Amino acid sequence: MSEKVKFCVTGTTCASCEVLLERELKNVKGVLQVEASHAQQCVEIDVAHGASISIDDLAQAVAGHPYTFSPWKESASHAWDLPRIGAVLLLVWVVWYVLNSFGFLTITPTVSGSGGLMAIFTIGVIASLSSCTAILAGLILAISANHAKRNTSESTHDRLRPHILFNIGRVIGFGLFGALIGLVGSLLVLTPGLNAIFVLLVALLMLGIGANLLHLVPKGAFSIRPPKWVSHKIHALQDSPHPAMPFILGALSFFLPCGFTQSVQLYALSTGEPLTSAVIMMVFALGTVPALFGVGAATSLTKGNTLKYLTQGAGVLVLVIGFSQLGNGLTLLGVGSISAPTQEQLAMAEGALVLVDGKQVIQMEVASAGFYSPEVLQVVAGIPVEWEIYGPEFMGCFDTLISRGLGISTRLKPGMNTIEFTPTKPGNYTFSCSMGMSRGTMVVVPNEN
Repeated sequence: MSEKVKFCVTGTTCASCEVLLERELKNVKGVLQVEASHAQQCVEIDVAHGASISIDDLAQAVAGHPYTFSPWKESASHAWDLPRIGAVLLLVWVVWYVLNSFGFLTITPTVSGSGGLMAIFTIGVIASLSSCTAILAGLILAISANHAKRNTSESTHDRLRPHILFNIGRVIGFGLFGALIGLVGSLLVLTPGLNAIFVLLVALLMLGIGANLLHLVPKGAFSIRPPKWVSHKIHALQDSPHPAMPFILGALSFFLPCGFTQSVQLYALSTGEPLTSAVIMMVFALGTVPALFGVGAATSLTKGNTLKYLTQGAGVLVLVIGFSQLGNGLTLLGVGSISAPTQEQLAMAEGALVLVDGKQVIQMEVASAGFYSPEVLQVVAGIPVEWEIYGPEFMGCFDTLISRGLGISTRLKPGMNTIEFTPTKPGNYTFSCSMGMSRGTMVVVPNEN
């Protein structure tokens, strides 16, 4: 026989806290089972018949973590703080404008020249200092303690070995699993229309996660996470004596619940390119290494308001990337992809028409660093165009060129490609890669002849 008791708990931030609470509180004498809920801010405990569990017992079990328990009562409904939401959106727009202006939101198909990876690395650093990583810290410390029990006389290097293996396994594992989700993303790239819907869906999920991190929406809303049993199974491996277990657990930490990790995983998925996705996830994991390697020192230095502001900063970055993805999806749908040519563009067009066998010949290159060169091309309406495009050996999402306004959707191969079309209406037409991340403009000016 057992009875259920319920307590309110504050200080949880995501599903990672649920797993940590369930594992720690199960060690309290008399506790048979624990079910924690971040959304409801509570823990429901199965207590053995005749046993008594107090708030002090629970607090002692999670000492060192920012959780506070109180008697159960129904929580008030979430009130939307519209002024705060407005202020956050304004801040997000400013950060987006600055980062976009310097090219920091572009993840290119190559490792070099991608300023956007700095934003991913920054999110990794902040994630490693947040409460989301408390579950990882517990895992690392348990591995280290078990290793020390089995090896009582070791050198400093031997004592550090589990930490080193865990972090190496984490970086390599994130790279391998990142490549896998990138492959899944590439299989979802079917048609420009379906791909646009896919990118928009990813953007909305990222925006939801970012709003969760900033507490702009009710707790638990937009929650995306693996089943809890996966996390518990991973943690159960910590007692294994196998020397490779720290490496394996580091790799499997890819599947532990964390809002920061999930937002970056979604972004990697949306690239639709295994190598790019692998690089994104490895850069994120590298950002977590310093704090995870020095678990005690890092977590002790980032508490209270410092941790709160860092977490909010990462939440803003997630929203910025989410809005950037939203723009990519809208570009693929053709929203805002056509505008009238400016007077400056019209003036530059005078005398610029050069015909070869009755066709306008224009040339462009997909640069190996991941952008179009030139990014702006100009043609005259009503005259057939021969568009020569040179592609490098590896192009990633640049292997597809899309412009809904011009009616173009074609695959590019390494080497020279030729696209023929006839522009009919003057305007500025956006063209992009299959993910909408990198864009160029085809200026079509009136035919004055």
